[in-house]
Amino acid sequence: MYIMFLKKKIKKLTEERWNVGFIQNSIEDILNNSPLKVNWIKHNYKNSWFADPFILDVTEKKIELLVEEFFKPANKGRISKLTIDRASNDLQSCDVILDLTTHLSFPFIIRQEDPLSFFIRDIDTHVNSFNEPYVYILPENGESGHLSIYRYFPLSNKIAFLYNVLDEGVEDAVPFFIDNQTFLFCTPRENPNGNILHIYKWLSEEKKFVFLKSLSFKENVARMSGAFFYYNNKLIRPTQECNLQYGHAVTLQETNIKNFSFKELRRIYSTHPTLNVGSHTFNSYKNIIVTDTLGFDRMWIRKILKRFNLI
Repeated sequence: MYIMFLKKKIKKLTEERWNVGFIQNSIEDILNNSPLKVNWIKHNYKNSWFADPFILDVTEKKIELLVEEFFKPANKGRISKLTIDRASNDLQSCDVILDLTTHLSFPFIIRQEDPLSFFIRDIDTHVNSFNEPYVYILPENGESGHLSIYRYFPLSNKIAFLYNVLDEGVEDAVPFFIDNQTFLFCTPRENPNGNILHIYKWLSEEKKFVFLKSLSFKENVARMSGAFFYYNNKLIRPTQECNLQYGHAVTLQETNIKNFSFKELRRIYSTHPTLNVGSHTFNSYKNIIVTDTLGFDRMWIRKILKRFNLI
């Protein structure tokens, strides 16, 4: 009884904490293994931390992100929109857009003009029925046992459920469109941070993603950490390296979709001065690159306990 109380107390004193930031290097610099410079956002939120950033919009003065906001009083994640001042990196506002009874994270964004949205036409009968611009989001919600798409209106901050595209719980799912086919890359809920990658394929007649195959890696680098992107005609898959723990680092893997082969180009570790335990997101849009970083409150306590094998 006393040991359980002590463990809870220690966990409370050394709580997990994430933050997001903008990588100032170019993709070329990153792939050439140049040292990273990251501008971390500044905020005063005591009951929340932010991770899994996806870039919603970029203007001359501000950047809007969709993120996992982990709300400590509820002990679960929800999806929020952050507005950040580009000059100061100050967080100007945090608007909750989706909050369920189950944990939410990894708000993958699909834009209407992106060919990736083609598969959604099989399930969305109101594509051109709105005056207000919108995007689709595909958040991680493995706890619910489903993978669902939502329609989100950034101007009014309204969101509506659209469809369950997969009736099983998976982690950090990322769709990708190529050669008139849409694939889905994710890890299984029973082994989310391991070396097994699951790949699904969209079937229009089923209106679902259907399991295609699983792939294994020599390390725990299967889990996605962001959207696929191209650089110099190379398709690159951002992943998480979870060898030491969940979200230990980001890897960038050159990808061949035809034979589903992968070659690591770089591994990225946190450069934050205090939150330097891990990093597990890499996304880019409109020449902005966003990442996140992990640390723990009162890290010195954890170091002492680890030294004596108490945690």
